[in-house]
Amino acid sequence: MPRAGGVYSAPPGTKGNPNTTIESAKYNALVDDLVADANAARPVTAGGSGSSTAVGAADNFSPAGADMASAASVNLANATGTLINIAGTVTITALGTVAAGAERDLVFAASLTLTHNATSLILPGGANIQTAAGDVARMKSLGGGNWRCLSYQRASGAPLAIAASSTIATPTLTLKQSAAPTPTAEGDVQWDTDDNVLLIGDGAGAQTFVPFPASVVAGDLFYATSAKALARLPKGTAGQKLVMNGGATAPQWTDDISLGIGQTWQDVSGSRTVNTSYQNTTGKPITIVFTCDALGGGRSFQVSTDNSTWVQVVSIPENSADFVTITAVIPAGHYYRVSGTVTLVGWSELR
Repeated sequence: MPRAGGVYSAPPGTKGNPNTTIESAKYNALVDDLVADANAARPVTAGGSGSSTAVGAADNFSPAGADMASAASVNLANATGTLINIAGTVTITALGTVAAGAERDLVFAASLTLTHNATSLILPGGANIQTAAGDVARMKSLGGGNWRCLSYQRASGAPLAIAASSTIATPTLTLKQSAAPTPTAEGDVQWDTDDNVLLIGDGAGAQTFVPFPASVVAGDLFYATSAKALARLPKGTAGQKLVMNGGATAPQWTDDISLGIGQTWQDVSGSRTVNTSYQNTTGKPITIVFTCDALGGGRSFQVSTDNSTWVQVVSIPENSADFVTITAVIPAGHYYRVSGTVTLVGWSELR
């Protein structure tokens, strides 16, 4: 078929001459040629797709063009295809004027700067992009010499850096939650609405993350008040020591836990009776001294850590008509008592 570069030419001898009989062979050759051309894939230059298939047509409409050199303005109107290799390292600030809606894929051969412009060269993240060899950018013309980068894929697979001043709008993240969550799958995150803690599955069980108490400052200490709650112990002062409080429920600061330091002797005779337990709640050891007589048997001085199980420290001599004086040191938080039938004469404590 006589097409050259997509341009149709009639077969030789087709044109008639005046006063000359038309030769049927030449006429039929023209007709056959027109029929063959009408049924063949019409070339792109003739307004066709150059293919008899959709895939082939798409490929013909998106050919790779010749390489173009980087420049301040790379005029894509001169591109010979929709896929263009950009060679060089010159900074690019414009891409020329092409009809609105046209798209071009640019493949960069080296490192250069694409300069963001809010009107003429709109880039993802609103910031300049430093290219690398193999990076690919898809550009869409907005008309009038303005372009928008629809996508940018780094050859390394790394994401684009977002400008520090950019604002990213993201939807609200709501965690799975219940009063007794039990996440076990690796990385499964759930919120405990009963204890206000975060639980994250570790593949077998769950790890618990407890929030800080309020008003935390440097030097504060935390202690557990339950399996899922922390309390704050404000920092102490220089020289203070950490001890357990009298109820053995929480730590506390004390100036000194040594016997006699910061303590005074006190007469507590009026507030001590036989067979009644007392607790040392001072946070440090105290010394007690009491005097009694013991007529009869089964009398003793006892101490306890829980006010339930008692340990006999001193057995008061039985049937003693004389006075007996007992001295003992009571650890912080311990309970103490005199058991049996005795008459207390005096009771003092260094506390």
